[in-house]
Amino acid sequence: MALGPKAMGEAIIANLKSKTGKDLAGWQAELAEAGVADAAAATRLLIERGLGQFQAASVAEHTFGDDQYADSERLVDDQFRRYPEQRALYDHALDRLTGPEFTAKPCRTYLPVYRDGRIAVSFKATPRGLYAALTLPDPAAVPGRVDHKPSLGGSPRLKDGVYLTSPDEVDRVVGQVG
Repeated sequence: MALGPKAMGEAIIANLKSKTGKDLAGWQAELAEAGVADAAAATRLLIERGLGQFQAASVAEHTFGDDQYADSERLVDDQFRRYPEQRALYDHALDRLTGPEFTAKPCRTYLPVYRDGRIAVSFKATPRGLYAALTLPDPAAVPGRVDHKPSLGGSPRLKDGVYLTSPDEVDRVVGQVG
């Protein structure tokens, strides 16, 4: 089973030494020596020094105490900052995905909903509408279906993408998830 975003961050920290040659304390010492005062500056500096985006963000998070995953509502709000009208569609989709087998676990760049430990559907606010990535039982039956774009988040298992612009479209697509 794939790791969730929080577990992935913990794994990144645990593997820093083997992947980069320095552990968390080593990178924190480098930040202190450089006089970095905030998470954004720390992330930029660490990327300049060879860390990947996720490694740098994880070190910055641990150093400056900004655990973005601690506030899932903030992650959701951040997703809809540019396209606030799509928040209602997302909330409508979550209302339809009911039951203990569904769990929303927001990430920084997309909004996955897990079913039985695997991403069942992933959402992302885009200029075209609320993008939903999933695997449809009958892709031909869904107008506007596109091949899933991994850059829009979710799992490689998800094959279909749909840009949702109305509650009726949300109902039609989400009804195929559960």
